[in-house]
Amino acid sequence: MLLLWVFYNFTFFMLVACSHREQVYSLETEIMISADWSRSGLNEKEQDYGATTVFYPTDGSSPIMVLMGDRTYKTVYLKEGRYDVVLFNRSFDDFGNLGFRGEDAYRTLEAHATNVVTKNVPSTEIIIMDSPDELAADCMESFEVTPGMSGNYSSGMTNWGSKKIDGSKNGCQLCFLPQKLTQKITVKIRIKGMNNIRNATCKLDGIAESVFLASGQISEKTVAQEFCLGNPVYNSGSATDGTLSASISVFGFDTEISHNLHLRAELVDGKTTFEESFDDLKISQLEEGDGRMSIFIDMTCEKKVPNVKVEGSSGFDANVDDWEDEVNSDIDI
Repeated sequence: MLLLWVFYNFTFFMLVACSHREQVYSLETEIMISADWSRSGLNEKEQDYGATTVFYPTDGSSPIMVLMGDRTYKTVYLKEGRYDVVLFNRSFDDFGNLGFRGEDAYRTLEAHATNVVTKNVPSTEIIIMDSPDELAADCMESFEVTPGMSGNYSSGMTNWGSKKIDGSKNGCQLCFLPQKLTQKITVKIRIKGMNNIRNATCKLDGIAESVFLASGQISEKTVAQEFCLGNPVYNSGSATDGTLSASISVFGFDTEISHNLHLRAELVDGKTTFEESFDDLKISQLEEGDGRMSIFIDMTCEKKVPNVKVEGSSGFDANVDDWEDEVNSDIDI
């Protein structure tokens, strides 16, 4: 009798549980997230880091974060409602020099550099000490989940509406085409007496502090960014004069406003420094193969680096006696 009572109660419990589960499932719709990264400009290694999609309910409730091990697709189940959606490479915690703030709302989600220092002499200045990691994103606004919906939905930011992908049988497919939100700047400086330089750094001002993922707009606040120069290339037939260069990644750079570039070099004697500031920068924009624009700054030092006695490492010194056949090198910009 006891066994019969247990059997009936267990059966009743399972029926109720299954009925409840069906009711829960009936309120959710299968959504396929699809992302084409061919125009993102990210290197191939980025595919190993996956991607993240965040659904922001327009009713103000908590956002839903979806981690994508395979950054090209992911199936999720969403309740009925309207959502703003952001997709970006990697995850919130997977960058080396890039952090996020304003994650709780679609419009305020913002990426910024994390390796930053504040200097108060001679005046307060915020300096990014290392290039932020490359970031690509796409978004979709007011995506509505309804019962029994199906079809393809493309993001408005990328204007990809003409491209169709086969949708899943029982749901719909969101199509994203992420594009890079960081920009490349290449700086090249021509220096007389470069052989006397052990190492050199530059500080460039007017760099956007951050970028908003939903709009792709950069922040109005600007900071400075510091970086090391390298890639020494001596002029043909010269053992003293040449160029140093570097490429950095930034969130944004307004070419319509004035900028200052400051060069500081430690010389090979271990105690002398050489400095020069450039106010009237020669800035040009170069179109890369995928249609994105990079920035090129080409400057020439007016002053000559003084000759000093070598101590220890000779830095960028060029010993003509040790030269092999001349090799002409081009700087990749």
